[in-house]
Amino acid sequence: MQREGERLNAYLRTRSAGADTTSLIELSRPDSTGQVLLFAHPVGGSLLAYQPLVRRLGDHRCFGLEASARTPGDGGPAASMQELARRYVESFAGRGPEVDVVCGWSFGGALAWEIACLLAARGRRPRVVLLDSTWSGGVYPRWTPGDAVRAFVDDVSRLSGHDGESAPDTRAEAAAALDMDLETFTERFEIFEHNRRLICEWEPTPGDLDVVSVRAVDSAKCDWRTVTSGSVRFEDLPGDHYGLLRDDGNLAAIERAVRDEPSAAAAAVPHPDGPAAEADETALHTSLKQLVDTPHWRDLVIRARRMDPDAITEAYRELGRRGLLTPDWPSEYGGAGTPTRRAIELFEGFSSTGLPDLVYALTVQIVGNFVLKSGSERLRRELLPRIARGEEFATVLYSEPRAGSDLAALRTRAERRGENYVLNGVKVFSIYSDIAGSALVAARTGQDGHKYDGITLFVIDLAADGVSVELVETVQRERMCRVRLHDVEVESWRRVGDEDRGWALLDGALAIERTGIDHVVRAARWLKALHATTAPSARLRRLEGQVECATTLARAATEVFLRADVRATDTAVAKLYTSETCQQVGHEVLRRWSTLATAPGADDLVHEELFSALTESPGLTLSAGTSEMMLSTLSADLKEECSRRCLEILHRFGGDLVDTVVEVLEPEGARIKAEPLFAHSDERREALAKTLTDLGFDLVERPEDEGGLGLGLTAGCGISLAMGYLGYENAYTPHHFAGDGGTQAPHGPCAQRACRLRHAAYVLGLGIGLFRTAWEHAVVREQFGRRLVDHDSLMFPLIRGYAELTALGARLHELAEHARDADEDAVRRFELVEQDALVRVVRGAMQVLGAQGITEWSVGSRFYMKCAQNMGLLDHEGMVADG
Repeated sequence: MQREGERLNAYLRTRSAGADTTSLIELSRPDSTGQVLLFAHPVGGSLLAYQPLVRRLGDHRCFGLEASARTPGDGGPAASMQELARRYVESFAGRGPEVDVVCGWSFGGALAWEIACLLAARGRRPRVVLLDSTWSGGVYPRWTPGDAVRAFVDDVSRLSGHDGESAPDTRAEAAAALDMDLETFTERFEIFEHNRRLICEWEPTPGDLDVVSVRAVDSAKCDWRTVTSGSVRFEDLPGDHYGLLRDDGNLAAIERAVRDEPSAAAAAVPHPDGPAAEADETALHTSLKQLVDTPHWRDLVIRARRMDPDAITEAYRELGRRGLLTPDWPSEYGGAGTPTRRAIELFEGFSSTGLPDLVYALTVQIVGNFVLKSGSERLRRELLPRIARGEEFATVLYSEPRAGSDLAALRTRAERRGENYVLNGVKVFSIYSDIAGSALVAARTGQDGHKYDGITLFVIDLAADGVSVELVETVQRERMCRVRLHDVEVESWRRVGDEDRGWALLDGALAIERTGIDHVVRAARWLKALHATTAPSARLRRLEGQVECATTLARAATEVFLRADVRATDTAVAKLYTSETCQQVGHEVLRRWSTLATAPGADDLVHEELFSALTESPGLTLSAGTSEMMLSTLSADLKEECSRRCLEILHRFGGDLVDTVVEVLEPEGARIKAEPLFAHSDERREALAKTLTDLGFDLVERPEDEGGLGLGLTAGCGISLAMGYLGYENAYTPHHFAGDGGTQAPHGPCAQRACRLRHAAYVLGLGIGLFRTAWEHAVVREQFGRRLVDHDSLMFPLIRGYAELTALGARLHELAEHARDADEDAVRRFELVEQDALVRVVRGAMQVLGAQGITEWSVGSRFYMKCAQNMGLLDHEGMVADG
């Protein structure tokens, strides 16, 4: 130990003496001619751990970032990992060579990732090699001074190959144990403490870089596919976190990873989106089809819908046996590492047969994924494989008799007794607690501070002593329960996250509940049952189109919820729109129930679906946050960033493209006067069209072999959106090219699909522009001593309109992306849904604008009249019928 301490002490002194304020140190010979590698320091700030690896890379130019008291930047220590990375990049950018590969171990991997993202933003896209790098999702354990000193000594010792040899209580004792002088020890310890806080609070910045993730088999793992949209290659190596850089075999494998030479083991692991992975996913879909296309499965579904626990258990165990429940989970917890979107496709597949979907939503999507993200390693290993095999169900215990949607009011208490906790309280409105084995419980462990402080989360065993489950009769088939907790003893490893810090974790958990994927699956089943018992109608066709919009929105939300930085607000739009859409389908059943209940020829499963729609739809807008809560959440978000949120809908079609159109045409249109403002103006249209042509936007959709940019219809819709967003005539007239089938008519509609989608985009842009105009008016206009934007009764209809505009944008983008293969009926249904939604948006916006909105000179009246001139053209069939 003394020899290692002397080596570390000498190394630090040498580096400190030669370091300048950039903290960038050359680790290899200056005459090396290979790629430029940048190593980011671990939590202790020293580069010593990389020396064995650097020696293997002598033909490359290796640089390292090392922390010291002179770490660059003014204003005190960096407040976040992102800020620390920015300081480093600003200190060496433009002074050193261009970096080809950024590498980091442990904390250094987090720093390397953030540095790589910043370099990519500056035009350099380095490859990223991350060595056993994980994140904790904002959980920062509070240590005593003695705990912190011992943790630092343990870190240094284990880096040197020693473990548990010393347990000092003071800095002086620790410095002596490491054979370091107190001044050097203090500097390194303070760096360690500061960096430990940064890594604990760090949430990775999403990016699109290619990553090699080298993971130690015996340590915790995080999936970098949830952070980057680039390729991710995994290298799982034997040993633990600290042994990764000491073992010769591991070093050889890491060297190959840095050199971009995948090992045989890594080559054998299919990339999540590669051919082998596609073959595995095809096999999963084939297995699902073979399972559900049988009379026995249909019988299981009907029995399960009638709450037969044996049928529910058998169905889910068969899904688990085939690997269909959690294919996107890591293999060590029962999954296969497939992309989350594939898992959602499988869920949609078996749920569409009628199997009770809330069992899956509670067990896998909520409790399972929550434990996967934030649970202890023991909890993961004991619970998750059983869930993956379909052997155990789980539920959530949040609501209480006096704390429904307001979780801050919960009264269930958890008292610390030694190493365990004792829980007491009552939970209500819990679904499937009668057949679940585990439950995620929110309990209060503290009372001081903010009302959301002092909440702690646990996963309890529902068969434990002191737990009693009572059924609560409701009108629906799915059972609700009251769960009483009396002196229930819970081991500390069943706690999820830190004590008193549960609200921050719940915020992310609520985001999982709010994707809406379960709502759209139900809505599709209910619509299918309606079609089986009801004559076709325009109302059903519009509902079907609305469900399609909701499905696109929900699928997009599922791509978000496993991000490390996900918040409940990130899926608020999806929860609001999908739950209310599903409820509208239920209301259609309610409207017709007196005849549907006795409809001749309806088989058992159809009747079960209709009864489900009737009885379950009232509660859809209550669970996981009421619609009013979603509206309040969106209101607060829009008050801060209305313009950016509006532009986000447009940016789906091409951020840079849309921004350029808006930037160029906003002043162009403003200086071309048309009186009255809402009147059609040939002069304005011609001037705008000329500007677009001069900038080359008329060539956006033309194929490259015809001299165009070949960006496709999606980009063309983006331009049309921008025109509507600005409130101008749609002056975008792309040149005709093969496959388009027509061009946008300058003064009338075109029946060709591409032109119809461009027009739909233009109308959507008008709706977004009118929404923004009304919102900006509400921010500055006061009434009865309050800003209009603070009157919920006035603003909530407008915010619902924003949710509809978001859903329309997601669906329109999907249709434009696949326009050549799009079903004609799907396009027609979308037009009907858009027309219906825009009526509500216009009505809500004009109510907010008040008398100003109907004055001839106002921007609001301009948008209103342009909506009137263009919304009717979405009703293509009515337009043709009217001649």
